[in-house]
Amino acid sequence: MEKISYAEKDNFDEILELWNMCFSDFPDFTKWYFKNIYSERNTLIYIKNGTICSMLQELRAEFDNAGLATYIYGACTHPLYRKRGYMARLIEQSFKNDLNAGIGQSILIPENEGLFEFYGKFGYIPTSPQRKEIFMKKVFSGKKESEKYVLKKADTSDVENINTLYRKFSKSADFIIRSNKYWNTQIDMFNELGGECFCMYDKENLILAAYAFVWKENVLRVQEICFVSDEAKSELCAKILNRESNMDCLEILYYDNSAKNSACIKFHNKVQKQNDYIINLMFN
Repeated sequence: MEKISYAEKDNFDEILELWNMCFSDFPDFTKWYFKNIYSERNTLIYIKNGTICSMLQELRAEFDNAGLATYIYGACTHPLYRKRGYMARLIEQSFKNDLNAGIGQSILIPENEGLFEFYGKFGYIPTSPQRKEIFMKKVFSGKKESEKYVLKKADTSDVENINTLYRKFSKSADFIIRSNKYWNTQIDMFNELGGECFCMYDKENLILAAYAFVWKENVLRVQEICFVSDEAKSELCAKILNRESNMDCLEILYYDNSAKNSACIKFHNKVQKQNDYIINLMFN
């Protein structure tokens, strides 16, 4: 016997076990996610003979122009049940759920490049181009930091300014609308899991010149950065690197419509141009 349904409370232990099996590299994030984000109502599961073989999360997002979207997240299949088409059936069911709810598109961020081809079979097209840049500490060594800007760790008081800069930086594409709750959740997640969010203000006019969400891994890795100018971008990178005495390298990712695509989008009822959408910083 097999069926597809949303999860129930009785499924929690099995869902958590499958998640840990498939995403074992991030135990701290798993604890945070299941405490703060997880919901049975968003968890679509494939059950066969009483066993959850495959599952995915349906998280809600909204674009500035394109409207509501489902962000498919945490898609995984038990190793013993892979290559049987179970995930394909879940994805197709998610599309039906979108149409029933009046949701126009489905989005996701593939874990690796090879998955772009897999998701392409379901009608997803690549989008959200991101440019990667590497900043080495030695480039900034000996250079005096600009006194034009001041750096601080982000908190609730910065959220409105962060959102204003995000919208301004992203205005050339259709971007995902982010509420104050969204921003506060992201800041809390980074702080709780060992990352940081930095804001850099122009001292003269008190305008936010740049912000960055940073993970501390083998190198400092910036998951998202927005800035008012290349000068502000470089100065923020220099200040972050100079704070971290044991880090020699800062890797940043940011939207650039001439760069490599990092996400996928499927339109249920219409055809849109590629490379017009920004999909980032959603627990990816």
